[in-house]
Amino acid sequence: MSGADKTPERRILPDARIDDLGEAILALTREIWVLTDRQMVLEAVLDEHGIDMAKVDAYQPDEAMTRRLDAKRQRLLDTILGTLKAD
Repeated sequence: MSGADKTPERRILPDARIDDLGEAILALTREIWVLTDRQMVLEAVLDEHGIDMAKVDAYQPDEAMTRRLDAKRQRLLDTILGTLKAD
């Protein structure tokens, strides 16, 4: 064994699409910030109303909530992947 990297080289985007990758990263960063901001505000409001965050941490979604979460995840993926679509 030589210890050399044996991972095959792969190309996701050509160099000409590097700006598209940058746009995707910025879109993802914006989404993360919106969620972070909203979660911090929500946690502060819950705390002000005496709601124990352990209840939030232990929450198990029902089928309806699971469907809503799945749909929201798909919208996020569509937003990010949409910036990488070829013209």
